[in-house]
Amino acid sequence: MSNHEWESMNERDFETMLEKSVLDFPPDDVVEDVTPWRKAMSCVLIGMALCAITLNFWCLNYILPAVGMVLSLVGFRSLWRENKWFRNCFIITVIRAAYFFPMLILNTTIIQSTIFTPQVTSVLTVANLLLLLVEFFCLWRGLRAVQRKVNLPPRAGGAVALIIWYALMCVLAVIQYNGLVIAGAMVIGYIFIIRNIYMLSKELDEAGYSIQTVSIKVTDRCIVLVLLSVLIIGCAFGYIFGGSYPMAWSTVDSSEHTEVEVIKSHLTELGFPEYVLNDLTPEDIAACDGALQVVVDITDEPVNDGRTVTTEYSNGEKRHIEQKTVYDVKELRITGVGVQIPGERERWIIFHHFLWTTDPGFYGTESIQLWPVYRDISDGWASNGEVTGRVLYDKGGETFAAPYYSLDNQTFTSNSIFWGEQTSTDVFATFSMPRQGENYRGYVAYPIAEMQDGYIISSWVNYTHQRSWLQYPAMTAMEKRMTNSWNDAGAFMTVQDALQFYPTNEGVEMIK
Repeated sequence: MSNHEWESMNERDFETMLEKSVLDFPPDDVVEDVTPWRKAMSCVLIGMALCAITLNFWCLNYILPAVGMVLSLVGFRSLWRENKWFRNCFIITVIRAAYFFPMLILNTTIIQSTIFTPQVTSVLTVANLLLLLVEFFCLWRGLRAVQRKVNLPPRAGGAVALIIWYALMCVLAVIQYNGLVIAGAMVIGYIFIIRNIYMLSKELDEAGYSIQTVSIKVTDRCIVLVLLSVLIIGCAFGYIFGGSYPMAWSTVDSSEHTEVEVIKSHLTELGFPEYVLNDLTPEDIAACDGALQVVVDITDEPVNDGRTVTTEYSNGEKRHIEQKTVYDVKELRITGVGVQIPGERERWIIFHHFLWTTDPGFYGTESIQLWPVYRDISDGWASNGEVTGRVLYDKGGETFAAPYYSLDNQTFTSNSIFWGEQTSTDVFATFSMPRQGENYRGYVAYPIAEMQDGYIISSWVNYTHQRSWLQYPAMTAMEKRMTNSWNDAGAFMTVQDALQFYPTNEGVEMIK
């Protein structure tokens, strides 16, 4: 074989071998995607970005940070063997996750508002911010340590800028800045910071840096599935067992009214509804001893969205379309009763009784907000005693009763589209009903005394019913009424009723 033929064969063999070797390796973009360093840093950066995003709709303000927390855990878990700074980042992320995920579960219960008081929330916010600043400092030092390993100049300005960015955000929060200019600039700045750190990560990857690979028994997928399972199971238990008040139900003794039967008979003769009278405690019946007259107002209210009825009619050459909402069922009967009792000046006992004529389904908490006659002292009436009442239901031929979970004054701040922010103090009765039962009912009562002549009696109740468990974070009916008085969208609906009449020497004159 000639030298020329030998050289030609060697060239062909070399080209064949080269082509084969190229085919054996994946493309560059695939190599970059599966590089452990690139994957870990991508998880960290995406996690940081999701934790910083605040979108207050569709629960994204909880979902996105939760996903971001998981990605940060996975990312720093892959990096924690590289140096002590990345190990510190992983430890800090674990600490943050240790209270973040239980908080997500606790938000499905009504006790979260008692645990996460404004003071506790402030402490957690400050602690979380300090941990973030320490984490970003460790990230900065960790990136510099990696740069030294690959003989690159130690610089990581993006991580430093991240610390400054969060510090500025704290200042804006303290001064309660609401403008769009600075806020927009901060968002743009954050994007550039994340991009800067990403480019640094890419530079390290292209310089040939690779993280230590060790065999692990628990994969990232396993960690994600465990966290997801804990959240799902925890939230399910929270909604099932943590959404209602613990009520002290007991069987009603059929002989509890024996000592007040005479007073009951007299009230019945004056027109006091018997179905209301039978639900009163002996003490409230006894308070009506010597009653002079009884005033009654009964209203059936819908606690549903009704149905829309469209009517078309012609007026000459014009055709009109009219839509109105029709309620085929009115589930809640509210009965207002006023009982005048003897005294030097006029004295009355006001009763507000509710009865569910149809089982609406109970999913958590209920509340009654009372606007008593004496809410404004200038209206001529004053309180003459405590607010009382109880709730009842029937099951298996027996009647069960319980005091309200709470029945007292509550001071709160609410926003109104008409009056703006207002601070009020009202009486609230809170309770929960069992899912199994019938004839759900209850009442509140309070005595008043006349201070000036010529004033009407106007007593209002706002009954807030929870009609769905689907809400996050969970709140009680009372909290809903306090925070957004006139918005019935979502899991709650409020029904309003009033007992209004004008006492005269000849009797009473009903206002409605």
